[in-house]
Amino acid sequence: MATTSISTKPLRLSVVAGPAMENIEIAPDKQTVLGRAGIADVRLLDETISRRHAQLALRADTWLITDLESRHGTTLNGVQLAPNAPAPLQHGDMIRIGPWIFRVLLQGGGPTTSIVATTDDGGGSISRVQRVPESELSLRAQERLDLLIDAAAGIAGADSEVTLADAVLDVLVKATSFPRAAFIKRVGDSDAVELVGYKGADASSAVPGAPGASNVKQTETGFPASFSRTAAAKAFAPSRSLIRAASEGQVVRIDAGSSANYGQSIIDMGIHSAICAPVMVGASAAAYLYLDSRGSEDAVAPDSAAFCQALSKICGLAMAKISAMALADRQKKLEADLQAARDAQSLIMPVPTAEVGAITYAMHSEPGRIVAGDLFDVIALDPSNPRGKVAVLLGDVAGKGVGAALRMATAQAFINAMLKHTADPAEVMNATNKHLATRCDAGQFISIWFGIFDPRPASEGGGTLTIVDAGHGYWLLKPPGQEPQRLETVGGVPIGVDSDYCYTSETVAIKPGSRVILYSDGVHEQPSPAGDEFGLQRTIAALSSSNNPEEDVVNLVQSVKAHAAPQLVAQAAQGPFAAAPVVNLADDVTVASVFVHE
Repeated sequence: MATTSISTKPLRLSVVAGPAMENIEIAPDKQTVLGRAGIADVRLLDETISRRHAQLALRADTWLITDLESRHGTTLNGVQLAPNAPAPLQHGDMIRIGPWIFRVLLQGGGPTTSIVATTDDGGGSISRVQRVPESELSLRAQERLDLLIDAAAGIAGADSEVTLADAVLDVLVKATSFPRAAFIKRVGDSDAVELVGYKGADASSAVPGAPGASNVKQTETGFPASFSRTAAAKAFAPSRSLIRAASEGQVVRIDAGSSANYGQSIIDMGIHSAICAPVMVGASAAAYLYLDSRGSEDAVAPDSAAFCQALSKICGLAMAKISAMALADRQKKLEADLQAARDAQSLIMPVPTAEVGAITYAMHSEPGRIVAGDLFDVIALDPSNPRGKVAVLLGDVAGKGVGAALRMATAQAFINAMLKHTADPAEVMNATNKHLATRCDAGQFISIWFGIFDPRPASEGGGTLTIVDAGHGYWLLKPPGQEPQRLETVGGVPIGVDSDYCYTSETVAIKPGSRVILYSDGVHEQPSPAGDEFGLQRTIAALSSSNNPEEDVVNLVQSVKAHAAPQLVAQAAQGPFAAAPVVNLADDVTVASVFVHE
């Protein structure tokens, strides 16, 4: 299917941890390979990085990441990716490749939670921030242990970061005596944080000394009924230094004894005690439990740091489980959507081989692992005439899932309807373009090769093939006794891009005994394990020994699979009873060969 998209959805990888490097901008118009090799699009120079480690690609407005059988693996939100299995990306995802942790930033994909700025508490120095000694990180009372056990049940049942935050913050405030607690995540490499959950005494308590604190009712989310999340974001301003220190993986605090080191912003807000405990998923801080006490608020429980550490460890396990569940759910939805599209595709595809009028065709469509939406059809324009004209079309529908399948079916049905009124390919394509362009959003286009075969015997000088190539370009002509050859045509833009575009048809002579081989861009663009595309020359070579349409299709499809997974195909060929290998292709592969009778 077509990989080009008119609308772009750029992706940026923000470096959260690892060796210093610039943020990575990923272009939406090509597959981008990250790895150590010189041929990689983005080079990551570390011995733990494989030569071709992972691939990023935009498919139908969805970014996907694929681990390319790397030695040390790739993780997404703490979940190890299965090799060669594309996983959908969302804004805010965390990718770990070797020593680097990247945060996924998508244009217009901001979180639904609030983003707040951290408090500038004295610049780059963190001397006021104290690491909590190990001797203090032990629970001192059975009451605390009971609270922790009760909290663990609620945390284990959390199915999202928001519900996890709700379960954690409630018990944090109760057990530590801190009047204010938050569940936060850092936003990329900036000093802003994402406020996933917040628990405060009331709307006014975030401002020291404000009246009426005890009269505001709390909601289940930790926000008072009169207190919006936006208001919480404005009132909440965590210590920048505390978060930076906690990012190293240890519980840290600011207490009243270090008040001489406070920055002016901390003094202005009246914060006299604060604790930040990192929630570790693997080796990285996925989130933070942040608590503070201000103004004349009571002193906090002496074992608060120990309680925070214990709770943060349980949260780390819960976040890893939530990430795994979320990734599995994404994969399940993607696969279900693609399978529905493939089912729709199979229903409207013609039979694999048949004789229609004066032509015989063979066709095979192999679904790719990412997208679905190839289009093929053969229509006899005068079924009663054994040498009547026959229309053939092959195309790629930009997009994935049911939406792409519906556009494919719509185009196919409209073309069939138009052919009842005219056999002029240009007229058919112009009408189809206007019909679809007014019904499709930007980027929802279809590239189509559309031809009318008008066979004639050699005694009459042979027949003709009149075509319109609407942004497709992948076809070869094989005259009798000759090698397949590519014919240059004027072509035009894909269907659905510009409703006012005017297509023109082109006519070529076609001798009896000739074959026309059509194929989708999944053939041409299929990469090898080293990243080389299959390309035109390999396509011609695969067809050079074929003698009929069936052999054209089989030879080309097998050659593409061998190019995609040479070791897998070679191993299967060694055993006489070995089953055909299952090769994951990067895109749909559709091949058709049309033979013009003598």
